[in-house]
Amino acid sequence: MTTPKAVIFDLDGTLFDKSGLPLYLILKQFLRGRLVTLKKERNARSRIKGKFFGSEEGFYNAFFNEFGNKTARKWYFDYYMHDMTRILEKHYHLNPWVLDTVKSLKQKGIKVVVFSDYNCVKEKLEALGLDLSLVDYYFDAPGLGGLKPCKESFLALCEAIGEQPSDCVMVGDRDDTDGAGARSVGMPFVLAKKNEVPQLDF
Repeated sequence: MTTPKAVIFDLDGTLFDKSGLPLYLILKQFLRGRLVTLKKERNARSRIKGKFFGSEEGFYNAFFNEFGNKTARKWYFDYYMHDMTRILEKHYHLNPWVLDTVKSLKQKGIKVVVFSDYNCVKEKLEALGLDLSLVDYYFDAPGLGGLKPCKESFLALCEAIGEQPSDCVMVGDRDDTDGAGARSVGMPFVLAKKNEVPQLDF
């Protein structure tokens, strides 16, 4: 593999093992009396996955419209994402290979990018204990207008970091989202398998 100019890492399931996370979130939303809202969030996310809405505002308008619940926006931003970050801080940590891999990339002059389907990327990275000075850029897919594997979001990310898709590598745990999105713009993809170090042969 040719040495890339940037390596783009998925967050959930790639930089940390997210096993058990759905159960923690279910329990927390049960205590909040919001299990139905949580189910609607999952369903809404599934229905709009991969679609492009033009902007962050366009995405969230479509996303919350899928809920059919006027209080969903406040719940999502004021409670749900906060709950997720607190759970990561309390129960999760970076995969063992992450720090050495990121430091090695930085030493080679390769840009390190994190790209998540959820917002609050900075807060989640801090909760996991990653030194943000090791990350050149971080993006959330809603902020780019569409969830993975939305082609336009991948193109917007590359434009933001000043690189061509073919000069980047996407590393993620899901071929149907991380991989499909990368392939749609001609970007190489490396599958991050559980309990294995991704093979970045450059």
